[in-house]
Amino acid sequence: MKQNFTLQITADNNFSILNRIVNVLNRRRVRIKKLIAHENEEDFMKGDAILLVYTTSDMMEKVKHQLEKLIEVEQAEYFAGSEVYLELSNRSNKQVA
Repeated sequence: MKQNFTLQITADNNFSILNRIVNVLNRRRVRIKKLIAHENEEDFMKGDAILLVYTTSDMMEKVKHQLEKLIEVEQAEYFAGSEVYLELSNRSNKQVA
C-alpha cells in the first residue's frame, strides 16, 4: 500500500548530485511531493536533501539501497509518514534564517 515517506540524504555537495538523486526516484516511478536541499553549515563540501515521497515500503527500501550505491551519497534514511519531514524542514529553515 502506498503512503508518504520522508527521505533524508547526506551527500557530497557536488555538481549534479541532486539530478542523480531525482533520476533514481524517477526510474523507480516514485512520486516526489516536496524537496528541500541545502549545504551543510559546518562543511560547505557536504549537503543534505530532505524529500517527501509517495510510494510503497518495499520500493522505499530498494530506493534507499540504490541511492547509497551512488559515490557521492554518504547516508540515506527513510521514515514512514510526513511528520519527520515537517520537523526536518522546520529545523533546516531555522538554520538558514
